Amino acid sequence: MRFLFLVFCIVSCTSAFAKGPSLDNITSDDLDKISKEFSANFVHRPVSPASPLGDVFGFEVGIIGGVTDAPDIEAISLRENPTDADPFGKIAHAGAFASVSVPFGITGELILLPETELGDVSISHTSIGLKWTFGNLLGIPLVDLAVRGHLSKSELSYNDTIDSVATSVTLDNTTYGVSLLASGNLLLIEPFGGLGIVTRETELSASGSAQIFDTTFTTAQTQSVDDTSFQVFAGVQANLLFMKIAAQYENVFGTSVTSAKLSFGF
Repeated sequence: MRFLFLVFCIVSCTSAFAKGPSLDNITSDDLDKISKEFSANFVHRPVSPASPLGDVFGFEVGIIGGVTDAPDIEAISLRENPTDADPFGKIAHAGAFASVSVPFGITGELILLPETELGDVSISHTSIGLKWTFGNLLGIPLVDLAVRGHLSKSELSYNDTIDSVATSVTLDNTTYGVSLLASGNLLLIEPFGGLGIVTRETELSASGSAQIFDTTFTTAQTQSVDDTSFQVFAGVQANLLFMKIAAQYENVFGTSVTSAKLSFGF
């Protein structure tokens, strides 16, 4: 069932990014809402428990995908294009995942989506994480504890018509933060959860002579916004010999994100 959900996530990524949202007359409040939902989508999320990949060494490779609710972007897009039969109501994320554990409970993580053309949209994403598992130092049975630092950079660009002018719209996004994780080591099943703090930085820009922002906000063609949010997430991983299947729910920047992972390793 989780495998089917992961397939759905990857397919959703293609359809959700086949076109961009209709953005025009963007106010300061609009930009903040756009930033929250795009940033939530692109936060580094390896969909993994607190445990390392082995007592000494271990590695894992696979794919991660998911969908992010974007009701505010949908409302802004419909405001400018109310006849849109397929509004931009969800954002998707997907990428190749690799992770390596070394001695002392250190695990490095990478999620990568090279620049990819999906319909009229170009998207790229890279995120890295460094996790330290320290639960064994406390001697708590069947429980792993870890702390993770992470950084992500993403870019989304697409062509749109704004005020009858062909325009290239670009969203550059950066997130970084730290989280505390806990998971139950039940051999085949590892439930996990965590809390964290994440900072977002988003820059929205448009080329050409069209004005994408509300003139009462700015007359520039580029604006940025940043903020910090608490993060909470919970999930479960099934360990099936060399295969791992995991699913996770997360809320960050007041936005809901659902993700899944299919990976292999030892």
